Amino acid sequence: MAKKWQSSPHTIADIREWNGNGTLLLQPDYQRREVWGDAARVMLIDSILNDIPMPKIFVSKSIKDMRTYRSVIDGQQRITTILSFLNDGFVLEDPYSGPYAGKKFSELPDEVRDEFLLYSIDFNEASGLPPEELREVYSRVNKYLVPLNRQELRKADFPGVFLKISEELANLDSLDDMGLFNATARRRSLDVEYVSELLAAQLRGISDKKDAIDECCRDYAAWPEAESAAARVEFEGAIADISKIFDMTYPMKKTRWKQKADFYSFFFSVLTLRRAGLALPADLSFLRQDLTLLDNRIAPTSEVPILSKYAVYCVSQANSASSRNWRMAFVKAILRGTYAGSIDDQEQRDIVSETASDIRFAIDPNFNGDGCPPAEGFVCGGCGGYDEGETSLVRSILYWPAGSTVFQLANAKWAHSKCKDDVQAAAIIEGTQIPGVIEDDYDNEDGESDGED
Repeated sequence: MAKKWQSSPHTIADIREWNGNGTLLLQPDYQRREVWGDAARVMLIDSILNDIPMPKIFVSKSIKDMRTYRSVIDGQQRITTILSFLNDGFVLEDPYSGPYAGKKFSELPDEVRDEFLLYSIDFNEASGLPPEELREVYSRVNKYLVPLNRQELRKADFPGVFLKISEELANLDSLDDMGLFNATARRRSLDVEYVSELLAAQLRGISDKKDAIDECCRDYAAWPEAESAAARVEFEGAIADISKIFDMTYPMKKTRWKQKADFYSFFFSVLTLRRAGLALPADLSFLRQDLTLLDNRIAPTSEVPILSKYAVYCVSQANSASSRNWRMAFVKAILRGTYAGSIDDQEQRDIVSETASDIRFAIDPNFNGDGCPPAEGFVCGGCGGYDEGETSLVRSILYWPAGSTVFQLANAKWAHSKCKDDVQAAAIIEGTQIPGVIEDDYDNEDGESDGED
């Protein structure tokens, strides 16, 4: 059949009929998702009620079993909004301010409903175009009429299993519960782009390659089902753990952890711990206390040095591999005290010790470096008093009381090193200036830098 384009008007009544008899395909695999915000939907209906013309809708036509089928190339968000309104899917509310405010379609006067159904929309209809040319039309229409972002162009240029799974994972209800994406991000497929970035790093490791998503879209376009299913299960497992940590009593959407850089670090920390065979216990209370403490104190201007550094790495070169790995090491060390139920990993011990020390001395701005513990609130768990003679910070210990099953900052205690034998401890870290393995450089015991100048 010779391919051709025809321009013809159709009423909303025609669209409703096509949809009702199953001859309208609203979302081909190259289309963007329908996630218009409430205001955009209401104002489209307002335009129709005021008989204001809308841009053309592009569709392809084909004949099957003596029936005409139409597949939307461009305009599915408008059509979906119209059909939803016809089915009383939403009411006319702010920013609408006309005479029908607060009404559904079924509540409009009969003559207004009739006029609505008779509203005419110009269609450009193609016949005989193969799928690859339909993708090209979609790409061209959006490039020149509604500019596409990089992810929307991927949908047209890289159809395949990787992108399909990324789209399905982006639709997980738990991601909405976490507050990761707003309506604008959903509408422009930025949610799919972010999930694609996570999935790409899950498959190939954390990197700062700008074309990592494109490479995965290409290399995993034909992805064996067993491998893709395993990757999906692993991704969903990490998300399920994060949902357990940030449950209804501690929603992520009210914390900094919903920010893209923070969530990236959190996701790969959880993924790494799960890959090590570790699992969350039932009691997450101390972990949540730690996350709340960090949430309240992480900032570029934080008085806690290591938390200031974390914040800087979230905004300065946030997408570099080095920043991402640093942040992941930090978050993983915090999470591991609950996941592993131990404090026996050296990287974990170093990071937890450094964080605890930084927080401890930042809390007491009057601490002059003499004595340990430094102020009221830091009572020695051994002797119950304060140290008046020790001046070296390495003469204190961080410990967790006997019987501890998780090892977080929230349930850690301090004691003089001389009182070490007097505390009943499940685990001890000696010294408060243990060099952190995630530091770029640090002072050794002689006060000389071990890092590069």
